[in-house]
Amino acid sequence: MKSMKPIIYLIGYRCTGKSTTGKLLADLMECPFLDTDRMIEEKYMTTIEEMVKQMGWDYFRNKERKILSETGRLSNIVIATGGGIVLDPENRTFIHTHGICAWLYAETAIIVDRILADVQNLQSRPRFSNGSLFLETQKMLDLRTPLYQELGQININTGCHSPRQAASIIKRRLSHVRQ
Repeated sequence: MKSMKPIIYLIGYRCTGKSTTGKLLADLMECPFLDTDRMIEEKYMTTIEEMVKQMGWDYFRNKERKILSETGRLSNIVIATGGGIVLDPENRTFIHTHGICAWLYAETAIIVDRILADVQNLQSRPRFSNGSLFLETQKMLDLRTPLYQELGQININTGCHSPRQAASIIKRRLSHVRQ
């Protein structure tokens, strides 16, 4: 990996701007962009929501792990990951050893507002419970934030920065991150 340009993995909860920022970052870096959620949907010809509904979360997480492992042979690419990819210790180790990791985050209220404003997101992403979206989001953030923090080498608050600003910040900070 020393002579190759790195893989840049974007992690964070849903609606923190991973896909939007990732596309902008890839443009800035003149490299390809991939989204692991889209890769799963294309490879298995179904939506994530449908996959989870039909087969369950464990099945989906297994497919997510397989898709992530396929990215290890790539270089000079930006990859947005699914929000829960960090739940699997194998995935965290893989991301840590195969690329540079940028964690995009925002406050719970901002995330909930974004989820509610994004009709496509509401229809295509499975809910974790039937309760309050705010409480569900806070519970998931409580669980995942320590994992995101542990893995993120570059951390961007997307509640304060637009996707374009976040992409520029990541690009600038890449030279300071040990590969």
